[in-house]
Parts: sequence; C-alpha cells; structure tokens
Amino acid sequence: MDLSINALMAEVMCEGIERKLAELALMEDPLFGRLPPERRHEAVDHGLMAGQQAADRIIAAYGNDPEAIAAKLAVSIKYNPEPARGGTVLYLSEYFRRPPTITLHMHSLSEANLVIREHGLGETLGLDDISPVHLAHELYHHLEACNLITGTGGFQTETFRIGPLRLKSKLASVEEIAADRFAMAILGIKVPPGALKFLTIYEHNIDYAWDILRKLRTL
Repeated sequence: MDLSINALMAEVMCEGIERKLAELALMEDPLFGRLPPERRHEAVDHGLMAGQQAADRIIAAYGNDPEAIAAKLAVSIKYNPEPARGGTVLYLSEYFRRPPTITLHMHSLSEANLVIREHGLGETLGLDDISPVHLAHELYHHLEACNLITGTGGFQTETFRIGPLRLKSKLASVEEIAADRFAMAILGIKVPPGALKFLTIYEHNIDYAWDILRKLRTL
C-alpha cells in the first residue's frame, strides 16, 4: 500500500472533501454533543455560507490580496521565525484582537512549504506557499471579532436549561468552517485549508495523518 504524502494528498483532494473536513471540525467541537443531530447539516451550511458571503463582500470592497486587505483593515502582520507549540499543538497562525494582529509562525509554515516542494505537490494543490491561506483564514476571525460582517453568531445551540431559563452558545467550529471557506474564496484556490493541515501532520506523525483520512472516508 502506498503511504506516501503524494498518495495521502491525492485522496485528501477528492471530490466533496471540503464538506467532509467541515463535518469533522464540527464533530471535534466541545459543544458537538449539545447539537441536535438534525441541526448538524445546518451548522455546516451556515459556516460555509457565512464564509462565502464575507469573501464576496471583502473582495468587492478591498480586492483579494490578503496582505492588502490586512493593511486596509489596520491589522498588523507579525512573522515569528521560531517554532510555536502549545503542549502537543503546533501553531501555524494566530489572531489577536487587541491590538488587531495576525501572527504567522514561519517555522511551521516553511516546513509545510518544503514538503510541497520536495514532493512536487504544487500542481496537485494548486499552490506552493500556504502562508497566504493562513493569513486569509485569520483575517476572517478579525472580521467577526470586530463585527465587520454578519458572521456565524446567528447559529447557536442550547447548552444549558433550568426551568424557563435557556442558555445558547455559539460553536467555535462553525466560525472555523467559515474562515476556511473565506480563505478559499479570497484566494480562488481549489484546496480547502483544512486539507493543508495534512502536510504538517504527515511530517510529524504519518500514522495519525492516515487515521484522520480514514475517519474522513466514513463521513
């Protein structure tokens, strides 16, 4: 069996993978258990639509260059050359609200870009640098945080009930789904940002990368 990164990414790029990745993100949300099964499809649709609508609006107003958009929105971009980890999590990019800042962790991003070059994945993926994808993804979080778009706050699920009192909460995964669609639409790329994570995962744990793919196949 071919377990190469090329074989992995060829399967990851199969038809319908964007929705499957969105469904997987939803399943991993801490509040997933609170979401009624009949609303799961709606949650994914809401995220995808929110991301597309935001991209349409931003492209019309500012164009589709993430760096130019960041400048027009007064969002600073920082480039961290050092490895960025939080426990077992490897960070590639982060957004901070105050002051509005996007940090691109270039050590991790360069590692993924090297995988693309060394294995000739540029044609398969339609890109050879994932940095703009992460920048665009984080820009979406800025748009939501500053209420510059409708966003995903309209989709909530009940998380607490006592008598007549009901508490509803937003699912973080729905915003992540929207941010990924936003990045795809802004850059006009064919690969879902969630699929690019396999480049980094494969480099650090081949078995885990294939385990995630097997899980996607069941969706």
